[in-house]
Amino acid sequence: MLIAHARFGRIVLLAFVTGFSGAIMPGPLLVAVIEQTPLQGIGAMAGLITGHAILEFILLVFLILGLRSAISRPSVRAAIGLIGGTALFYMSCDMLRHGWQLTLNLGAQAGVAYSWPKLMILGAVICAANPYFTGWWATIGVGQLAQMSPRTTTEYLGFYLGHEAADYAWYGLVSLIIITGRRWITDGVYQSLILGCGAILMVLSLWFFYTGVRLMRRRPRIFKLKK
Repeated sequence: MLIAHARFGRIVLLAFVTGFSGAIMPGPLLVAVIEQTPLQGIGAMAGLITGHAILEFILLVFLILGLRSAISRPSVRAAIGLIGGTALFYMSCDMLRHGWQLTLNLGAQAGVAYSWPKLMILGAVICAANPYFTGWWATIGVGQLAQMSPRTTTEYLGFYLGHEAADYAWYGLVSLIIITGRRWITDGVYQSLILGCGAILMVLSLWFFYTGVRLMRRRPRIFKLKK
């Protein structure tokens, strides 16, 4: 029981860290949150991110159904680990290289206030149309599932909840800053967050690489055992 709780906690934590690293990078979803929050409060953020979360839930279900048997094979896990490690490494290098130049513009934006259903649809559509979103799930998301190897529905749920918690935490903080009118996050703090997450992703990419190489080396032994 203790081991099961430890596995669940590790899956949630790793999903949160990588999810947070992706969430804090500026993109169209951030623009929508910054635009809608001054018009209708933190509920706007909740609607947008809920639509985003529903899309990710559907995507995750399809990934699980299509990958459950495939990622149990060491050769497939090795390939995914190397591909996911490469994607994480590229992402971390990009964050470390450009993180000190990025700025979080929280100025009020002019726009039209959307209803809750429209906010959810907008949150989903923005992400579905974003090449970075699909690229992240095709490489890093799949790589995480392969490396973590969830065994039960609860562990898959832990992965999903950890990832979504990162989105709600970050965008909730952004909305709170806008509502209160305080600059709790200066450009310097924001840049430090990105650089710190970039360093963490660098470590995770090396872990992906290590796991992929280790599984590749195990292939001949597995083959011999079968013969």
